[in-house]
Amino acid sequence: MNKHKLKEKRKQMREKAGRKPLGFHVYRSVDENLPFVFWEKLTDEPIKDGNFNDQAAEIGQRYFYKLTQVDAEGRESAPVTPRTSFTDHAGNVSEQNPLVDFAGYNMYRSIDKNVPLNQWERRNKEPIPTTEYKDEGVQSGEIYFYYVRAVDSKGNESAAGEILRVVRK
Repeated sequence: MNKHKLKEKRKQMREKAGRKPLGFHVYRSVDENLPFVFWEKLTDEPIKDGNFNDQAAEIGQRYFYKLTQVDAEGRESAPVTPRTSFTDHAGNVSEQNPLVDFAGYNMYRSIDKNVPLNQWERRNKEPIPTTEYKDEGVQSGEIYFYYVRAVDSKGNESAAGEILRVVRK
């Protein structure tokens, strides 16, 4: 390899090394159709791994996120929409939090697991705001089946959760 080609190769290698990704910047908007230049940048320094917890997010507000890849010289790539997930209070991971204005849960009970879900008895009048519920009116030693549905402020319900078998002591 002649001197000129060697210099050129070294220059290319330095340029490549300078473009090595350091991490990502995180941007947020309440309007996914807003031009990207108006999105709020949430990170001062690039995040190195794939985890980001938006501490400033308000409960009940829906947000949209985008990432830019940052190189050693601080240059950012075009924005991309990240694959996001949601972890609930029990550590269950879902691919998106489908409820925008979460109001609570509706609890359903049946003594027969095989009854169609729309025939189960709803146990609460108003959405239950916590993950704790004490069912009154059950008999000791009896077997009951329960499932929950998340509900929003307009009364829209999520799909039914897992059916649980409970024996009252």
